[in-house]
Amino acid sequence: METQSSDGLDLAQLMDQIRKDAEKRKRNSLKNGVSPFYRQLMSQGFDGLLSQRNSPLPDLKLQPPLEKREQYQLSDLLGFHDEAFISNAYRVILKREPDDAGFAQYLKHLRSGRYSKIDILRSLRFSPEGRNANVQIKGLGRFTYFRKLYRVPVAGYLLRLAVAVVRLPVLITHHRQLEAHTAAQLERVANHVNEAVAYLAEANRKQAEVTRRQLDHIHEQLRLHIDSLINEQEKLSSRFDEQVHVQERHGAELQALKAQLEDYIVRLQHSRMAIAQQEARLSHLLEPSAKSLPQSVLTQTAENEEDHLLDSLYFSLEDVLRGTSEQIKEEVKVYLPVLKNAGITSGILDVGCGRGEWLEVLKEERLQARGIDQNRIVLQRCRDLSLDVVESDALTYLGSLADESLNAVTAFHFAEHLELKTLVRFLDEAGRTLKPGGLLILETPNPENLVVGSCNFYLDPTHKNPIPIPTMQLLVEARGFRCQEVMKLHAITSTKIEVTDQLTSHLNHFLYGPMNYAVVARKPGSDTA
Repeated sequence: METQSSDGLDLAQLMDQIRKDAEKRKRNSLKNGVSPFYRQLMSQGFDGLLSQRNSPLPDLKLQPPLEKREQYQLSDLLGFHDEAFISNAYRVILKREPDDAGFAQYLKHLRSGRYSKIDILRSLRFSPEGRNANVQIKGLGRFTYFRKLYRVPVAGYLLRLAVAVVRLPVLITHHRQLEAHTAAQLERVANHVNEAVAYLAEANRKQAEVTRRQLDHIHEQLRLHIDSLINEQEKLSSRFDEQVHVQERHGAELQALKAQLEDYIVRLQHSRMAIAQQEARLSHLLEPSAKSLPQSVLTQTAENEEDHLLDSLYFSLEDVLRGTSEQIKEEVKVYLPVLKNAGITSGILDVGCGRGEWLEVLKEERLQARGIDQNRIVLQRCRDLSLDVVESDALTYLGSLADESLNAVTAFHFAEHLELKTLVRFLDEAGRTLKPGGLLILETPNPENLVVGSCNFYLDPTHKNPIPIPTMQLLVEARGFRCQEVMKLHAITSTKIEVTDQLTSHLNHFLYGPMNYAVVARKPGSDTA
């Protein structure tokens, strides 16, 4: 019997769709914290859920069950149809459940009209297994006799035709009964499906309400938990920020203490050196042998010692204003190619060597050089670095040297400390002591930079006057040197004005141009003198 009603409702398709919806709900639901209803629905489906809940909907049975009897009438079996008929025929005649092959074959023949119910009952009853079971069904023999007659050629056909004509009113009555029965069965199916759908809809609504309340409860619990976590995180962040601030404050205090300690160490070193110099000068003045010297010699000695009273002060000024030793060493390396191009590796004199940065660079390059200076503090520093230095006035030391005994004379930030007359004498002595082709390198502040010429130059109180580039070139060439190159050095690049016109270009040149320059001059050789 088909499970489709007159209005197109397919019960199997409906139940299949219901199961698919249930599977979809199961996949989309929360995996944790779901209600027992949904856990049961996920694991057992609607059938298991409804069976365990004692569903008010009874199972739909379109055909009554077969009653077990000692003896069966033919009408007991003919009242069943389709699969139920074949199953009951096996149970009654063969006393067992139908096998798959036999069930499928008989169902096919029954539905195609090739076999009638009588044919199937006769086939089962008179099969070898049916003969052994020997189940008696009243009325089957009579119909079996007629079925044999129906197989007689021509006569059997005429007999079937005659019987059909005689039984036509009965067949019409049976057909009407079948129509009424089918309609009633379809109505029962439709009512049962409607009741099932209504029940499931109500159950779904109730469960949705329960689920919604549970979800609301879960959301509230999650919100409270998240708020608690956020509060804890804020507390931890606040504590962390406090710790960071404390650490930063301690770090800043530590750096300040380190800076103060370094400053104290430097001051202590300067103080110790100054005390040592004062002690040396006092010891020299108080020597017993000094009593036998003429007054003029004592006066000259005192004046010489007085000149060194400012050694410590000038060392402090240079240490702050000149820059660090590492910075100066990097800056003076620009002169190494000049010496190498001239082939000079020895006989180099650095006048006013200061802390000895240039001498260190030359020593690292394995070039032989000597420095002279009058500041005993910087000279001691140079000696600590194993540099070759001499305490002497520049003119005095140069005057003590033989003619043409040097290959190069360098003087960095030295010329601006001299009077014009002294500077000219220095150039003359340098020219005398240099060999033909020897180099003279003079570095000095560049007054073309307005900041240098108007302000920075006077940071050192021992400076006399700034010397413009043309003036230095003129002085060098006037004393017999040939000016080989003017090197403009140490331009300010970090704060330059963006060039938009000629005015800003000039401003950049005069405000942010090179802060120093160097004149590289050569003593003419014997062939060009």
